[in-house]
Amino acid sequence: MQDITNNQENEELARNIIIARRTMWRETMLGIIANTSNFDIPAIQIATLFLLGAEGELTIKQVAEVLGRSVSTASRLLDQLVVRGLVHRNEDERDRRTKRVSLSEQGQAFVQTVERMRVDAQIATMAYLSPEEKDVVAQAMLLLAVAARRQAEDHARSNISSTNSTIT
Repeated sequence: MQDITNNQENEELARNIIIARRTMWRETMLGIIANTSNFDIPAIQIATLFLLGAEGELTIKQVAEVLGRSVSTASRLLDQLVVRGLVHRNEDERDRRTKRVSLSEQGQAFVQTVERMRVDAQIATMAYLSPEEKDVVAQAMLLLAVAARRQAEDHARSNISSTNSTIT
């Protein structure tokens, strides 16, 4: 019986998350389109920019693995972002055969702009809440941020252990 209740609660939570995100995503996307000349960027490139924004400098192989693409496909994708001036590509100082990629200043600015627009859309939606409801949402966002940090730390630990097992 507990599983049924949890499933029903999870489904209700999922529906509510979708409603909130759909509204905020709409506002975010329309804001990006209206305010940036770079928005003719395919979703896979936006995902790549956010990956580099979160992870910092990565090898092309690492980008390919995270995106679930071949190295040659990831390399072409990154080439397009380099041409746009959103990504830098450099040789690895320890292994010149390895290419590393990171956000350029323009790429960082793009990611920060999109992040700010997402925040602004959420704040605009929260304007429809009472002060007490805003406090509840602020507390929930704090808890989600804590959970996200834990998830990122867990992800980093699992990457380190998988790297160490590959080396040995």
